[in-house]
Amino acid sequence: MGSGQFPLPEPAGTSRLNDRNMVRYTLPTELQRLLQKTSWQADTLGMSSAQTFRLEGPESFYLKINPVDPWGGLKTEADALVWLRAYLPAPEVVYYERLTGIDYLLIRELVGSPASADEWKTNPKRLAETLAVSMLALHSLEPASCPFDQRTDTKLREVTSLVQRGLVDADDFDDENQARTPEHILEQLYAEQPADDDLVVTHGDFCLPNLILTDWRLSGFIDVGGLGVGDRYQDLALCLRDLADELGTNRYDACFLSAYGLRAVDTDKLRYFRLLDELK
Repeated sequence: MGSGQFPLPEPAGTSRLNDRNMVRYTLPTELQRLLQKTSWQADTLGMSSAQTFRLEGPESFYLKINPVDPWGGLKTEADALVWLRAYLPAPEVVYYERLTGIDYLLIRELVGSPASADEWKTNPKRLAETLAVSMLALHSLEPASCPFDQRTDTKLREVTSLVQRGLVDADDFDDENQARTPEHILEQLYAEQPADDDLVVTHGDFCLPNLILTDWRLSGFIDVGGLGVGDRYQDLALCLRDLADELGTNRYDACFLSAYGLRAVDTDKLRYFRLLDELK
């Protein structure tokens, strides 16, 4: 790394998020200094548009690299982490900088393992309850204190831009939507938009890999670029879908909902926000 350039590894997947050609990034000087004596390993677990690396040395970090155009960069995520850490566990932002249209975000690694790890699936009931308690802690924050807007109107504007710029990969749609186009899904989302948002502080991508657990407790939320005030069903829809996918059954939905404290479930909103997620 003496030249300050680091070649990204060959993409591990075929989705739009991992489909870019190999690029060489010139790391900012201060970032080079921070990363001395670290070994690099590409992290391919998540579906973020950012290239992510785990850096191991005297301390362990994660480095995200993301172009501002067309992916939006990482400033929102850096700001959201700083805000969230005042209330709930989240990674410490060690370094953030934007250089020639590229964002660099270095965060300290959390202790623990993702909620999607096999070790937690040995007790699926407890896993469902842990997820619910973690979500409830986030949703119990005062929305007026949160400076980030993730209301449904805002999300619709964002996905509309993605569709118009051809940045949605229809090949990555769920099975039931494989025959559809992004434009058709977008049209349905506008036609069926819920009348009101049930506003809380939402994670925005509340899937199991984005929660780090240790000893059956939340060690921290990660990948919070979509954090903000929005409808609680944004999180409920993705979490319940992901929990069922990870466990191979939805029989633990009732455990989750009981621990979360939701007695009446709006199934229309669950379907709506799962459909909205197709375009993100």
